[in-house]
Amino acid sequence: MQIPETLIVMRGYPGTGKSTIARALASALHTPLIDRDILRQTCVDILGNLPELGRLSYELMFAAAREQLRLGLSVIIDTPLTYRTTYEQAQHMAHTFHIPLLVVHCHCSEDLQRLRLEGRKGLVSTFQITSWDEWLRWKPLFEQFETDSCLLDTAQPLDDSLSQVVHRIQELHPHKVQ
Repeated sequence: MQIPETLIVMRGYPGTGKSTIARALASALHTPLIDRDILRQTCVDILGNLPELGRLSYELMFAAAREQLRLGLSVIIDTPLTYRTTYEQAQHMAHTFHIPLLVVHCHCSEDLQRLRLEGRKGLVSTFQITSWDEWLRWKPLFEQFETDSCLLDTAQPLDDSLSQVVHRIQELHPHKVQ
């Protein structure tokens, strides 16, 4: 399926299935995926674990997304969308390119989140949260703010989640989805 230009930004706590959904969407929609964790891990591998690399990885993520949008492509950004400022940057980018922004907000039960966290050690990066205690220390940093989002319960089958996102994209682009 091809979709009209859309900026899709993932959102959700670690372990809620954001990356799984993002990869499945990218494959199904033939849309570039920019994973902030991969960018950050590459920076760490080259430069060491410097404090500035978190911000640098976000800047690289948005630079890569802007280039995809300049090419007339949709793009999926895989990030927890922890901070309001990141959401505002995404809104600004969508506005600049005159395209809709779709936030795909992933959630699941705490039991499932915990199971996923503790089972993913080292799958993408060395700095991923891989324990419930670590998550509980990190959770207060996750800013709460409202978005017009597509809310997914990632305990549901993957195909159901993909269908829900495609339906939401169709709502954003009536008469354009092929």
